[in-house]
Amino acid sequence: MNDHDDDPFHGLDDWAKDVERRAKRAHRWGRVARLFRWSKATKTTLWIASTVVAAVLLAAGFPYVKAAFTADPGSGDTGTAAYPTQPVPSGISVTTSASAAPTGPFDGTPAATYPKGDAGITMPPATAVTGFTKAEVSADLQLVHQALVAGRLDQNMLVGHDNSTFLALLAPNARTGTAKWLTDAARLNVATWIDPSVKLDPDEQPRVSGRVTFDSAKVDGVQTLRVTTNFVWVYAFDVRQETPIAAVHDSIRWEFPQPGQVRKSDRGMWIADADSYVAWMDCAGADKGLLAPGKPAPADPRPSETEPADAILRPDHTLDIDDDCAKPPTTPSSNTATG
Repeated sequence: MNDHDDDPFHGLDDWAKDVERRAKRAHRWGRVARLFRWSKATKTTLWIASTVVAAVLLAAGFPYVKAAFTADPGSGDTGTAAYPTQPVPSGISVTTSASAAPTGPFDGTPAATYPKGDAGITMPPATAVTGFTKAEVSADLQLVHQALVAGRLDQNMLVGHDNSTFLALLAPNARTGTAKWLTDAARLNVATWIDPSVKLDPDEQPRVSGRVTFDSAKVDGVQTLRVTTNFVWVYAFDVRQETPIAAVHDSIRWEFPQPGQVRKSDRGMWIADADSYVAWMDCAGADKGLLAPGKPAPADPRPSETEPADAILRPDHTLDIDDDCAKPPTTPSSNTATG
């Protein structure tokens, strides 16, 4: 018998580390989200069966930008590559500027100082861009802000699983297609549904940090305001375990066609692209598009990850990650201590 055979708590540290490493990639929304695109007001709309469009887009695949490596901003080391980051899109950009004092469940993680709730969503100052006045840009940025709150912070969405407020913010012709994608696990790209088996910590607001960028470009011949949001949303749960938090990291491109160039029912906000992963979560729930904190499981004593476990909670982390939930379970013998 070794020294650990009679210790019922031996191995719990490894289990906690396994929870921290756990991350799952959601289905990328991509252009499939816009099965029925807007059309120029001067041209006849060509309606194509959604199943055909989806099949073509999925078969084509979506290329990813090769991630650049950067030093961990919290480590004080400016020369060592710590984790892969994503590039900042071109345009006018701003990052979260507020901060909060560390509290209980977030202590020891990057989210400890992230702002609480809506305070973490910093919008860039509006300015006129090609095809859009300053007032139009300001109104569109406000819509994006409302959509972020409705999708990730509103209790009606989080607990009530009610998408109506979120969908009402979109262009009329964008609602039906988006509603379809909110019926399965793909919803994690733009909305958070808390697993009914757990409850959020009533004393803790979600911690939020990220970046918003906007520019103007021609999209399918239509001048379009593009707003790209990139945020980490970290939720605390009322559960008794060492890591009672779970997170979603998303990158969403919201598009607004120039009103005078499209039909009335196409005017407004569209989701052009969305990508995400969930971290420190329960894999079974994530498979269903639900968020709950990860349950400890036997950890691989030789993890392949070379980046800090908590790097996955940073908003500049690349979204192109491995799906740890898809890894085969470790065998009991691989987690047995030897004396």
